[in-house]
Amino acid sequence: MPDSPTPYRPKRDDVRDAIRERIISGARVPGSRLVERKIATELGVSRIPVREALQALVAEGFAVDRSTRGIAVRAYDAAEIAELAEVGAALERVLIGSMTLDKEGLARLRAVLDEAKNAIDAGDAVAAVAANGRFHGVLASLGEGTIAYEVFATVAERRRWLLAQHSEPAPIHAEHLELYEALAAGDRARAQQIAEHHATTTVEHALRAREQQ
Repeated sequence: MPDSPTPYRPKRDDVRDAIRERIISGARVPGSRLVERKIATELGVSRIPVREALQALVAEGFAVDRSTRGIAVRAYDAAEIAELAEVGAALERVLIGSMTLDKEGLARLRAVLDEAKNAIDAGDAVAAVAANGRFHGVLASLGEGTIAYEVFATVAERRRWLLAQHSEPAPIHAEHLELYEALAAGDRARAQQIAEHHATTTVEHALRAREQQ
């Protein structure tokens, strides 16, 4: 049988994803302008998909349209960072209570924990921060099929940005390990408590990173 045709994907989606990744990684810092012409040249595309991508990023909360001054990377204030962390933690708490957790799911969490630990031991902070962020992505994926997972998906990318706002991956990894151990022991109530506390740590690191910019 012939292979199924590749589903059509609008160019603006590829451009949006590329810009979003630059924002999450810190390559595009909060407050910096997102100039349509420059981005089009950088990505080798016309300005139309860039324009559409930037409007999508405004809708997602990654950028702001400053009217006469153009579009810029959104800069979250302290209250907004705290609110984003609180929303994420609340959804994660529900996910932890409703997800199906088996040996395969625990193995996936363990694998990303080991990846982060290896990066920390190697002194690779960038890789460790990225792995720490993926831990939450894997954790959320274990709740796929639940309403909580569907709602979580609407803030997942912004939360991934929040989780990247730190330069000290070791303490974050330690809390992830504690959360994993509670889940492995079948103590979901304890895991939920750790997830809530972890949100506080995340906010502290994000605010510290914002002050250093």
